[in-house]
Amino acid sequence: MRRSIVLLAMLWTASAAAQTANLTVGVAPSIDNTLLIVAVKHGFLAKEGVKAELQLFDSSPGALQGVVAGRADITNNTEPPHLAARARGGKIVQIMTGYQTGKQNASVVNETISKDADFIGKTIGVQRGSGAHYHLAWFLQRSKIPSDKVTLKFIDSPDQIAALARNDIQAFFAWEPYVSKASETVPKARIYRRNEEDGLLFSGNIVMREEIVKGQRDLAVRTVKGLIAAADWIMKNPMDAAKVANEVVKGPSVEVVAKQIQNLTWPGDFRRKVRDQEIGIAEWGIGMGLFPAKDATKLVDELIDPSIIKAAAPSRTDF
Repeated sequence: MRRSIVLLAMLWTASAAAQTANLTVGVAPSIDNTLLIVAVKHGFLAKEGVKAELQLFDSSPGALQGVVAGRADITNNTEPPHLAARARGGKIVQIMTGYQTGKQNASVVNETISKDADFIGKTIGVQRGSGAHYHLAWFLQRSKIPSDKVTLKFIDSPDQIAALARNDIQAFFAWEPYVSKASETVPKARIYRRNEEDGLLFSGNIVMREEIVKGQRDLAVRTVKGLIAAADWIMKNPMDAAKVANEVVKGPSVEVVAKQIQNLTWPGDFRRKVRDQEIGIAEWGIGMGLFPAKDATKLVDELIDPSIIKAAAPSRTDF
């Protein structure tokens, strides 16, 4: 009888462990991390049996490096940092799209710039290998400004505001909340153009440690289910989402954060068009020497794994 009770207790413990899995979610105090913040803090991952906790980093690229280093299991970022990390041997896998936006990234300028041609001869700050770096390259090409006519200074986004205030740079390319903070706090600074005004849309994609995707597939599938539910809720409840997100983002007000959240869409899917754009970005990064790879298509296909969302929600993907 005693042995039967012990055996039952062991089986129950094993079953409980199988039903609940731990996940460390890497985030930064930035609007583009809203999906992950909401999924953890509003219980969407918990409903799928995922015991998740937030790990805060100073920036989205920092959170990505945290995943590569094993200090977090999952995070969200635009295409260039993911591609660069994978090209350098980072064991990460892209499993779905977190957000899409034409307004999250922007250029910020001081009073010396009023038109595109004014960028010539100026020093421009940008975080190397980021989505903002791609936006800058896109802008220069679209504006027909040769890259050797500007001086680039590689500065992490959180430090660009102070650099602009000191006139170390006359412009920078970055993302929220840094672009809005600069326009609000640096005298005569303003947002010059959002990325959609430059004809560019970004996808913020969810990446997970490859070890989990391959070795704990059930956890990966349950995580995607929770993220999809969170994405749908954000789209329907932006003000409530802002209240949750602002616990981490620490914006000036919930209303401001809600407005920024609505600058993004939260599709909770994974479409072929995302892969197509990533191949184009990979070609740029390889050509610039940012990604140590030779074949852009191979790099992208090694990074992405649509099979997880196929298992979680087949209608959310066209792969």
